[in-house]
Amino acid sequence: MKDHTHRKADNVATAIEAQIISGLRKPGARLDERALAEEFNVSRTPVREAIRKLATTRLVTDQGRRGAVVTHLTVSGLLDAFLVVSELEGIAARLAARRMTPAERSDTEAANLRCQQAAQDGDIAAFNIANMEFHDQIIAGCHNTLLQDQLTTSRVITFPYRHYVTQFPGYMLKSVGEHAAVLDAICASDSASAGRLMCDHVNLQGEQIVDVVHLLEQQSQTGSQP
Repeated sequence: MKDHTHRKADNVATAIEAQIISGLRKPGARLDERALAEEFNVSRTPVREAIRKLATTRLVTDQGRRGAVVTHLTVSGLLDAFLVVSELEGIAARLAARRMTPAERSDTEAANLRCQQAAQDGDIAAFNIANMEFHDQIIAGCHNTLLQDQLTTSRVITFPYRHYVTQFPGYMLKSVGEHAAVLDAICASDSASAGRLMCDHVNLQGEQIVDVVHLLEQQSQTGSQP
């Protein structure tokens, strides 16, 4: 019975995480246990366990008796998060320039082509998926398990905000060009350039995200939608 409850909690946590990452649940949004139990057709016990699990990744903030909310970072906190992720992804790109296989490079290029097509179509959802694939491919191509584990933990907190950055005018096409530069450096086995370009690419998102935080703060005050 306990294993069954854990499986339900894992399923609920995975579903809520996907909703947060996709922007369906915005930073600062309250997570109501009763409503979530009804939504996922489970009791409140696996919902509570799911919230505790998400809180360990900092994607959700458990406020005790006041309930839980989707984590809403301050501007400085979010910039710090992007700084850490950018440095780690920079290391991944640097290692990928030396360790990526030809097949992995081909898959990474294909992911960026999908980013380009989505950007041309103005399809934000498709771009977000392809963008995630591009970064995931490079992280996989670094072939460093410890670094991959660190990125799995640290990237999660930035995911909801990346969703909003994508909506900035001209961002998607600019990102495609930056991806291409990173990939060119990787294909040339230029580890120093690959690391620097990736670090700049990810950290630039952190600087842009300041506007998103202000937008979310305004929305929380007015109750408006993005």
